[in-house]
Amino acid sequence: MMRLCFGTFAHVLRLCKRQNVTDYQLVGTMTRTVDPNCQYLNKNNKTSVSRLLSCTSNLSSGRKQGGSRAYEKSGESISNVVAEAQKANKKDVVQKFEYTVIGLLDEDKKEQAINALLDIIEKDTVIENDKKLSFQKYIGKTKNALLSQDEFVLSELLTGLFLYTAAEVVNTVGKECIKDVNTEYLNQFNANDRKIKIINISNDSFRESAVTAIQTVDELVDFPEELPVPFQKYLFNVKQKYSLMKTLLYNDHPKPFYDFYVCNNIERRVPVTGRFGTSYKTTVIANVNFKSLSDCSRFVILSGTGGLGKSMMMRHLLLDSIENYSQIGNIPIFIPLKDFDETTGELFEYVFSRMKNFCTDITEKQFQEILSTGKCLLLFDGLDEIASANAKKFERELERFTDMYPDNYYVISSRPTQSFISYSRFTVMHLKPFSTKQALKLIDNLEFRPDEPIIKEKFRLELEKTLYHTHRSFIENPLLLTIMLITFEQYAEVPSKMHIFYREAYAALSIKHDASKGAYKRTLKTGLTADKFADYFAEICSRSYYDEKFEMNEDEFTNYYKKLSERKKYNDQTTNVIDYLYDLCSNMCLMYFESGKYHFTHRSFQEYFCALYFSKQKDKHLESIADFFEHRRNRMYGDKTFNMLYDMISEKVEEYMFLPYLAKLYERCDNEDGYWTFLQTIYPCIQYERGETDDFSLTSCQSYLFSFIKELNGHGTVMLQDLPHYDSLVSGEYAFALDENENEELVNLDNISYEYKNEYGTPDIVGRIYEFEIDKIRNNSTEYTELIRCIENDNFVLKKEYNDMRLYLEKLKNKQTPEGNSLFDMF
Repeated sequence: MMRLCFGTFAHVLRLCKRQNVTDYQLVGTMTRTVDPNCQYLNKNNKTSVSRLLSCTSNLSSGRKQGGSRAYEKSGESISNVVAEAQKANKKDVVQKFEYTVIGLLDEDKKEQAINALLDIIEKDTVIENDKKLSFQKYIGKTKNALLSQDEFVLSELLTGLFLYTAAEVVNTVGKECIKDVNTEYLNQFNANDRKIKIINISNDSFRESAVTAIQTVDELVDFPEELPVPFQKYLFNVKQKYSLMKTLLYNDHPKPFYDFYVCNNIERRVPVTGRFGTSYKTTVIANVNFKSLSDCSRFVILSGTGGLGKSMMMRHLLLDSIENYSQIGNIPIFIPLKDFDETTGELFEYVFSRMKNFCTDITEKQFQEILSTGKCLLLFDGLDEIASANAKKFERELERFTDMYPDNYYVISSRPTQSFISYSRFTVMHLKPFSTKQALKLIDNLEFRPDEPIIKEKFRLELEKTLYHTHRSFIENPLLLTIMLITFEQYAEVPSKMHIFYREAYAALSIKHDASKGAYKRTLKTGLTADKFADYFAEICSRSYYDEKFEMNEDEFTNYYKKLSERKKYNDQTTNVIDYLYDLCSNMCLMYFESGKYHFTHRSFQEYFCALYFSKQKDKHLESIADFFEHRRNRMYGDKTFNMLYDMISEKVEEYMFLPYLAKLYERCDNEDGYWTFLQTIYPCIQYERGETDDFSLTSCQSYLFSFIKELNGHGTVMLQDLPHYDSLVSGEYAFALDENENEELVNLDNISYEYKNEYGTPDIVGRIYEFEIDKIRNNSTEYTELIRCIENDNFVLKKEYNDMRLYLEKLKNKQTPEGNSLFDMF
C-alpha cells in the first residue's frame, strides 16, 4: 500500500525538480516556508535531508539533531517544522510556495508530479479513514473531491500536501513504499491520463509580503555583499518572475526566456563631432545589452513597430542587468506604462510602487538614495500604450524626474507613433527587423510539435528558400513569424493579406493538438463555437480599442462583456464572463492575466478583431467609423487596423467612407477657394529645399483618411524642391567648409564659427531649407507672386494630388451608378 508522508511527497518533487537544484535546496526551501530558521537548507545537513527522503527519519520538531528527547534552546535545533506547520496560516504558506518552491521544479514535469501525487493519495486508504478530517483540514476538501478535480493551482495543492504530511503524518510510515517512488514510477504518468490542467495565478498577489528568506537568495543568486539585503531580495524576486515567460506556443507552461529569445539588432545614429558641430552616421548594434546602450547615451528610446520585439528587448535588458549586476552596479527597474493614467500621482511614486511590488522591505528613503547616486536603470515599457489624454502628463512627469535624477540610465520602448521631439534628452534608436539568420534561429529555438518535427523542418526549409522573399514583412517580425509557424501547420502556405493571415491564425489557435490524437477542435468552457466566440471577442476588441484600452482589469472586462450586442443577437443568456475569460486565456491564448489585468497576447490581435467587428457593421455606420479614424490621426501611425479593414471590405470602405469624405472635402473646396482651400485643409504648412542640404524637407498631410487614399492611388511622401527663393521663408542655410583634415563637408551655416570665417572667409551658400504657411503667402500675394504661380501650376505635385483625387472621387461616384438595365448590371 502506498502512503502519503513527507518523504513520498518530497521524493516525487525531487524527481521533478530542475537539474541545478539540490535535494537540500528543495527540502530546505519548503520547510522554511513555515520555519524561517530551519537548517535543512544548510548543505552541512545533507545527511538529514537524505534520511527524510528515504523515510528513515522524521521531520525535526525542535529537538537536537542527534535525536535526543531533550529540547534545545531556540536556534540550536535543526528545525521546528512540525510545530510550525500545525499552526501555520495556509494562505501565507501558499504565498511562500508560489514565491520560492514552484520555481525549483522542472516546467515539463509539473503535470507528472500532480498525477503521481494523486496516485499516491488514491492508494493511501488511511486518508479516508483515520486521517479523513486532518486531510480535509489542510487540503480543503475530501480525498474523493480532490481526485475528481481536473484543474489545480500548483502552489495551493503542494502547500496543502506539505502541511498535511508535516503536521499530521509520521514520516517513517512511508519506509516500505518509498522504494517504489522512482523514475520508472514517475514516467508512467507521461501521458497525463487524468487530463489534469495546471491553473496559473498571478505572482503579483504574492508580492505584498516579501517572504523569501535571504539565505535562499544567497543560495541561488550571487550579489555583492555591500548591496543592501532588501535590494538583493528585489533583484532575486524580479529575476524569478521575468526569467520564465508564456508565449503563443507556450501558453500552458512558461518556458525559460532565453530558451527561445533572439535579440534584434538596433540601428542608431552616431554623433560625429567636427569643426562645424555634430554630424551623424548610422551604425548597427548587435548583441544588445546594457553596456552597448549606455555607451551611446544615458537616455534611450527604443522605437519599433508592433510585434517587432520591444517588450522582449526590455525584458532581456532587465535580466541581463540582473545577471551582470556585479559588473554593472545599476539596479534595473521594469516599469510598464500601460497603467499610467489620470489617477497616477508623481512619477517617483509610480516607479517606487513597481519596485515595492517585489520587495516591501525597501523604503522610499532607500529608493531615493540610490536614485540620487545614479545607481538605477529605469526601463519604461510601452510609451505608446499611454492614452492620448495622459501623454502630456507623462512627458511633464518624466522631465521633472530626469531633472531630479539625471545620473541614472533611462530606456523607453515605444511604437513609432510620434516624433519624440519633446523628449529632448533622449537618443532614439530603432529595432531592426529580423534578418534571415535571426528568423531561422528563432524557428530553431521554438519548441513546436515535437511529436511531428517534420512540420517545423518543412517550414524552416520554405523560409530559407522562398518565404523570406515572398513574405518578408511577416518573416522580419518575430510575432508574425511565430504565428506563421502555427498557421503553416494547418494550411501549408502563408497568405499575403494581413487580415487573412490573422483569420487563419485564429483558426489555428482554435485547434488543440495532442501527440497521440493529432488535431481536434477545442472544447470551450463557455460552450460557444469558435465563430461565435470570435464575434464576442471582436466586439470587445472594438470597444476597448475605441476607449484606448490596451489592457483591462476584471471589472472593466466584465463591463464590456455585459454590453455585448453580439450576445443579445444570439439571445445568449447562459454564458458568463468568468468562463469566457478562462477560454480567452487558457484555450484560445488571445489574452493573458498579469499584474491584476488582462492583456492582449499582442495588440495586433486587438487591431485585427477590431477591424473584423467594424467590417460587419451596417453600411450606414461606416461613415462614423471613418470619422473615428480621422480624429485619432496621431495614434494611427504604426497601427494596422484601418489597413486590414480596407482589405476586408474595400468596396464598402470606398463607397461609405472614402466617397463621403472626399465629397465633403471637394464640396467645401468648390464653395470656397478651390485648390487653395484644399491646401489650407490638407497641407497648411509646406517645406521645400533648394540646392544641397543634409536634411529631408517633408510636407506632412494633416488628414489620416486623405493620406491613406492618396497612397492607395500611388501618391507617396511629399518632398518639394526648387520652388523660388525668398529670404523671408528661409529656415536653414548650408555651405561647404573645410574640416580638420582639410576635406570639404556640407554643414549648416549656423555651425560655422566666427573664427573659421575670419580665417577662411564666409563660404558660399549651396543650399537652403524653406518653410511657409499657406495663409501667409495668400495674404501677401504680391510679395510671393512667383511662388504662387509655381504652386498653381498643374504639374506641381500637390496640384496633381488635388486633381487626381478629384478624378478618383468621380470614379467612386460612377461605380455607384449602374450602366445598364439588367439585374446583373446593378451588382
